[in-house]
Parts: sequence; structure tokens; C-alpha cells
Amino acid sequence: MIEDYFDNETAQEWLKFIFQKGQDELRGFHHPDVKPNRFHAKPKYPVKKYMCFGLYWNPLDYIYYPVIPDNQTKPFPVPKLFQDFCQNVLKQYYPIESKYWVESIIVNFYTNTSSMGAHVDKDEEDHTSPVIGVSFGSTCRFLYEDTDGVMKDIKIPANSVYIFGKEARLMKHGVGTVYAQTVPQDQSKYFESKERLNLTFRKVYQS
Repeated sequence: MIEDYFDNETAQEWLKFIFQKGQDELRGFHHPDVKPNRFHAKPKYPVKKYMCFGLYWNPLDYIYYPVIPDNQTKPFPVPKLFQDFCQNVLKQYYPIESKYWVESIIVNFYTNTSSMGAHVDKDEEDHTSPVIGVSFGSTCRFLYEDTDGVMKDIKIPANSVYIFGKEARLMKHGVGTVYAQTVPQDQSKYFESKERLNLTFRKVYQS
């Protein structure tokens, strides 16, 4: 994890852009349904606001689509700002031999009633390229399974970047507590206490 990757000015630029896009009626923030299971006949996606850039990952069937299935609208394209960010962060902190480009960005907005159970990011065809994550707003408790199968946890504060790669690419992970009174003052116009924005950048296909 890289703490304080973003300075205040850059964080504000990102947040302004994301929340403006989130207001779009067709492509912006929404609350998708998820698969029925043996515990819930009509479960709900665990965060209150969700959207994608590039390919749309559908929580209903765990498949990536070029359009949003509910309305057949193309998601916002992946902006150059985000492509450049991924290239720079990998070059600086996690050099890889293969070509990397972002095909999908999943944006989750956590509120004080949101959580994310332990899961594995395995719906992509490409499991060799890393997943890059960015966190703004409140600090969260991030749970992960180490190589010995032991669940551990760390705190991820605002403006942090984290990377799943190599043996960690398919690790089990989740989000536990989102801590109160941890929103940076300069981000208070976007977040209340125990609210958090998380983006994950993914290369979906191998070719």
C-alpha cells in the first residue's frame, strides 16, 4: 500500500470529476441488484452507490459488458487521466513486463451502512495483470488472506493506493469497519463520517 499518494489538489481533481460523472442519470451512480443465493432471495449490492468506467461489471451475473445491461447505455470511457495514473504507479511501485491498460474501473461509494464481504476478484479473463485500487474519504479496515490462508487486516486511509499482483492477485479480501471521524478536512464536501470512495482499475482480457 502507498499512503498519501495523492496530494490535496490532485485528490480534489479526482473527486470533482468522479462525483460529476456520478450524477449522470444513465451512466452514473446507481444501486444494482445481485444474484439470489441460499441466504437471500433478493439480495442487494452491499454498497449504496456504484458505477463503472469502460467495461461494465454486472453484479447480477459477474460478467463484464460493453453496455450497462439495464439500459443498454455505454458506460463512460476510461479517461486518459486514469490510464496515465495506472502507468505511472506501476512504473514507480510495481514494474511489470506485460503491457497494461485499463479496460474497466469499478467505483464503489461506501456509506455508514455499507460493507464488502470476503471475496476473490476472479471474474476477469486476465489474472496475471494486477488490480490497482484507490481510496478516498474515510479510513477503512481492509481484510485479506495471506499466503498461509490466515486472515489479516490493515487500515487504508484516504489518498492511498494499493495493488493486488502476483500471488496476491487472487487473494481473498474484503472491507470491514469504515472508521468515524477520519475524513480529511479538504474532502468533507464529498463525504460524511464513515463514507468512502473506492476505485479499482482492471485489465479484463488477456489479449
